[in-house]
Amino acid sequence: MRNIIFYILWFVAIFFALYLASIALSYFAFDLNYGFLKAKQHLIHNKLWLVFFFVHLFFGAMATLTGWPLFFSKIIPFKSVWHKRVGKFYIYSILLFTGPTGLYLAFFAEGGKWATLGFILMSFAWMLPTYMALYTIVKKDLVGHYRWIIRSYCMTLSGVTLRLFMPFGARFVQLEEETTFIISSYIFVLNIILGEIILLFNKQQQDNLVNLID
Repeated sequence: MRNIIFYILWFVAIFFALYLASIALSYFAFDLNYGFLKAKQHLIHNKLWLVFFFVHLFFGAMATLTGWPLFFSKIIPFKSVWHKRVGKFYIYSILLFTGPTGLYLAFFAEGGKWATLGFILMSFAWMLPTYMALYTIVKKDLVGHYRWIIRSYCMTLSGVTLRLFMPFGARFVQLEEETTFIISSYIFVLNIILGEIILLFNKQQQDNLVNLID
């Protein structure tokens, strides 16, 4: 029963990961009147903002797509060269591109200074566990790496949480627009909690990890 729940949850996570990535990649038709950009017409002439926006989208989508296969040894064996290559791509996509550009974009967030603060915290909450995942694997701490990469990928999916909350807050709870933006910027806290819950209920996997890899 536990395994069934495990695979159902992963199916849901992968579905939303693909959904999030498809939304991000749809912007690469480079229609500056499309989707989110409609509300940012005052910024599209800012070349730096526009470049950072597309870099953030692209590498965010790549992190979302490359992150989940790393958890399945039957897809990418843990000891394989491909696991290392895909893992490095995932980590550096966040640390070098998506995280830093997210910090910059936070200063242009709808919702004022509180939303800006929220998105800054979100960027750090994403980069920190990703850095720790890198640090622990360099130190050959496999269990530590496993724990931090789970936290990292939960934060990678914070874009899903945000996009699910936005229409919920605006339409169903009928929050004011500014309030919706502010709460959305802190909704990543749910992803942090989710990561800890996963780790709590996945202790046996962590205990057996070294044997699984050896």
